[in-house]
Amino acid sequence: TSCAVNTFSIAGSGSCTGCAAGSTSAAGATVCDVCAAGSAVVAGSCTQCVAGTYSLAGSTECTQCAANSYSASAGASTCTSCPGGLTSAAGSDSSDDCEVCSAGNAVISGSCTQCDAGTYSVAGSTECTSCAVNTFSIAGSGSCTGCAAGSTSAAGATVCDQCRCFDLQCLRCR
Repeated sequence: TSCAVNTFSIAGSGSCTGCAAGSTSAAGATVCDVCAAGSAVVAGSCTQCVAGTYSLAGSTECTQCAANSYSASAGASTCTSCPGGLTSAAGSDSSDDCEVCSAGNAVISGSCTQCDAGTYSVAGSTECTSCAVNTFSIAGSGSCTGCAAGSTSAAGATVCDQCRCFDLQCLRCR
């Protein structure tokens, strides 16, 4: 029996069996071939994964590289992680896609995340830092702003509080 593409026949069986997922065969085959790592079955044949994706041997589809990684060439079996402190979008296809987080953002849980009010970060930070006493910040700040004369704040403040004056005497700011 001569079997069609993507089926096979064991010698003497007289019937054809479909190839398993992730494998293919030519017409008349007696075995199916597993798609190599870096390729997947597309339209009945093993096809190389495009840059920005990867696959393991026997895959039925190419998988997009996760955020903070990339594959720069077609036929990748793995993705390469961005160096520490750098991030990239899912599906990145170049090391150039790995970028430093801008000031006011930090790499948190693998992605650039805006710093909360009362904190700040410089470009490339992996954490947001609390503002010092007598300074404050709004969300996404690259630095803290000093309180104006006659006002004060605690560490991590989002605003400065005015000192209170009674009968022309100001109480000590707290």
